[in-house]
Amino acid sequence: MKQIILSLLVVVTLIACSNHGKKVKIEGSKGEVFYKGAGVTEDDAKKLGKFLKEQEYFDDSTKKSVQLIKAKDEGYEVHFVVDEKKAKELPNVDERFLLIGALISKDVFDNKPVNVFLADEGLKDFKTLAYDKKKAEELLSAANSSDADNVLANYKQNTIGDITFYWK
Repeated sequence: MKQIILSLLVVVTLIACSNHGKKVKIEGSKGEVFYKGAGVTEDDAKKLGKFLKEQEYFDDSTKKSVQLIKAKDEGYEVHFVVDEKKAKELPNVDERFLLIGALISKDVFDNKPVNVFLADEGLKDFKTLAYDKKKAEELLSAANSSDADNVLANYKQNTIGDITFYWK
């Protein structure tokens, strides 16, 4: 009887634990990229992590996590783990993450659409920012008007908790 109860507890525990995918730690930072699903490779996760480190989203001071999934129709989904309450306190949060998504589309995934999701620590999404080609082009055009190597370096930034937001 004890073995049956123990077995049931193990099964329930395994079901309760979500599989966020395989994890790639980004060297030189506290960033990590989880990747899962058909059509997403470790190399894709590493490229995304490298890009986020170059843009100073991943740094060596605060642990940050994202999840990369192949979108059902076309392109990719990037799920950023953020504090929902803190995200609501900052102005233009949606536009800031849309810019990051547009940059990821352009610089990492050969202009394939990148849908951005804001998620809690359990990777449960609380905000969806669907890729909009016209909006992405507008954001990239504004960002490219600068001569900087690091596009986000020309933006004002504010860090609340473990989230850094950029804006002009």
